[in-house]
Amino acid sequence: MKKLMTFAACAMLAAVTHAAAVGWSLAGANNYAGDAYQFFVIGQNGVESIATITALLDAGTSVDSYVFGSGAVAANGAANSPATAAGAPTLDAGTYTSFFVVFDTTTPTAGSSNYAVVSGAANLTKTVGASTGTVSFTAGSQATFLNDASNWHSYGTAPVPEPTSGLLMLLGMAGLALRRKRA
Repeated sequence: MKKLMTFAACAMLAAVTHAAAVGWSLAGANNYAGDAYQFFVIGQNGVESIATITALLDAGTSVDSYVFGSGAVAANGAANSPATAAGAPTLDAGTYTSFFVVFDTTTPTAGSSNYAVVSGAANLTKTVGASTGTVSFTAGSQATFLNDASNWHSYGTAPVPEPTSGLLMLLGMAGLALRRKRA
């Protein structure tokens, strides 16, 4: 009995320590220069809404087939879509709404990266008069937005179970073990 209780106490201490070690904040989040971004246009490449992409990112699923443009955040926090580069995407005449997904790493990695969605900024909705590959959607500097930790989400990170659930499960298993030992 004493060994079982010691084991249960050690297991619970390990679970609580692990939960406390998970970092949920972005300390010093003031410079994303060089970090990756992906650019999406609603109505293009199967992107029906921002939720279409965020659901995939939350699950850690690749969104490469939906990307309209990508690159690295500039030194001033700006991220621009391909405008006149060779092979830049072409948009037919119409009005388009776009958004950027900025990552806190140079390579988005499920389970170890976080992302923020930049939308609603100036120049993210454009009206194109004729078919063109030179339209530029520009989010501009997003330093204030990106430095707000509440705008960041985990990219493909499984939820961490709360310590209380682990304790209840551990106590239940200990009870079963004691009951079996007495029988």
